[in-house]
Amino acid sequence: MGNDSKTTKDASATGDYEAISEQLAALREDMSRLAETVSAIAERRGRSMAADIAEGLGEAKHYAEARGRSAETQLEESVAAHPLMTIGLAAMAGFLVGALSRR
Repeated sequence: MGNDSKTTKDASATGDYEAISEQLAALREDMSRLAETVSAIAERRGRSMAADIAEGLGEAKHYAEARGRSAETQLEESVAAHPLMTIGLAAMAGFLVGALSRR
């Protein structure tokens, strides 16, 4: 009878081992699928973020160009309206740069 008990325990242990092995294999497969899913989501989000950044940079470029043209136009109008003051300011700036560069 002692032998039957040992055989039953060995069979039970073997069955448990096989069940655990199957569960581990299923877990590995699930983890692999999860990793693929997370990778795909990250890739999609990365592409989306890159597109958003590119769009934002494009808008910033257009804004800067428009503001630059506007500032240039205002400067031209100011110079045309006050030519003597412009020459005086330019001369003062030249003297200031010259004085600072001598030190």
